[in-house]
Amino acid sequence: MNVVKFHPSLSKPGFLTLVAGLAVGALALSSLPANAASDPGVTDTEIVLGMQLPQSGPASPGYNKVDDAMRAYFDYVNSKGGVNGRMIRLEVEDDAYKAGLTVSTASKLINQKKVFAFVGSIGTQTHISVIKDINRRGIPDIFVNSGYSGFYTDPKKYPNTFGGLGTYVVEAKILGKYLKETYGDKKIGILYQTDDFGRNAVAGFATAGLKFTPKETAATFIAGTQGSLGLVSQMSQLKAAGVEVVIIAAVSSASAVAISTAAKIGYAPKKWAIISVGADATTIQGLLYAGGVPFATSAAMLTGVISASHAPAAGDSSDEFVTAFKKINDDFNKGPSKAWDNNVLQGMNAAYLTTEALFGVGKNLTRKALVSYLETKGSSLSSAALVPLGYSKATHEAYTGFWVGAYDASTVLKPVGTDRVVYTTDSGSGPVTVSTYKRPAMPVDALPKGA
Repeated sequence: MNVVKFHPSLSKPGFLTLVAGLAVGALALSSLPANAASDPGVTDTEIVLGMQLPQSGPASPGYNKVDDAMRAYFDYVNSKGGVNGRMIRLEVEDDAYKAGLTVSTASKLINQKKVFAFVGSIGTQTHISVIKDINRRGIPDIFVNSGYSGFYTDPKKYPNTFGGLGTYVVEAKILGKYLKETYGDKKIGILYQTDDFGRNAVAGFATAGLKFTPKETAATFIAGTQGSLGLVSQMSQLKAAGVEVVIIAAVSSASAVAISTAAKIGYAPKKWAIISVGADATTIQGLLYAGGVPFATSAAMLTGVISASHAPAAGDSSDEFVTAFKKINDDFNKGPSKAWDNNVLQGMNAAYLTTEALFGVGKNLTRKALVSYLETKGSSLSSAALVPLGYSKATHEAYTGFWVGAYDASTVLKPVGTDRVVYTTDSGSGPVTVSTYKRPAMPVDALPKGA
């Protein structure tokens, strides 16, 4: 298990502003849409894809494994001959979850690495800083690892961007419905980061009938400050307000800090509920261990914690996608830590979907053809997910539902009821209903061939 250390930022606000401004200018100067016949990043033998994510900084724990998982799956595909004879090369840049760096790394991927498309990029506020420019250029921006609904519900605004997660609104509506029905007699509060991720989740909970009072049942913090602040004032606020069920809408490192801080101040909520992107048990346990908490103790702390998922639990050894992806991860992952968890599963699944889409487009691979394919046939793509993609010309939202679970003593997410029930809804005011989707079987060779 790697020990994670938090390092204070060496960047000053004024300097970052200058860097961001210069990088935006560089992007604008070269912002000429490519013609279909000369799309960068595609040759007869290769497809170059680009990705941005925090490989360093306070938001990086857990998420810094996604790129290695994606590359491992692409290496597996390449070992089988690639996609229509083309090998896939994934170029990755570390933006440290800082918007100024996201702008400069996007410029590098576009202008120096000459990527054909962006795939699986991580972060809401960071992606906001580049999404307009990427779309203006006509570059496909697919399977984005952000559940912010504002990226996807209006394709006219961002025509080339497609989600890689269910939206935070959809997840919060489903999770909120469960919490309201199960713990309606308890005082429910929330800790969330004050960006579009956190606000999107709060909006979903409000649609489900869960509303929070600022500075009482709603505690907030600025993303990236959780390590330095320790979230003491936030957790003390919720404790003083008598909150019995605490929801966390934040990155995994903040979830770990919140749970650890609550224990230190003697605050023991009856139940924790964490939005899925911040709920990976392996990541949280690793962070707690780095803070001196033994694994047996952290497992006990996580037992009963509620979360949701659009996919099978990473610890579900009976699932055929989990089994196949674990084998590929063991054989092809060259990253510094390939310990199997939900982040690795998500990376593998995003790469699987990317491969399926590339096969589906066919040999005449262009940026416009890929976007058109996802809009017209993307909803037919299958993967490890237990719900379908919602792609169409009207919306670029990804997974349309979630199931609700709780961690058991071995930190495996298990259904809250006897059987797993998957629910579906939209990012608006639509009802939460039971999904009837039946996931197609995985190909024997774990290679999708396109819808």
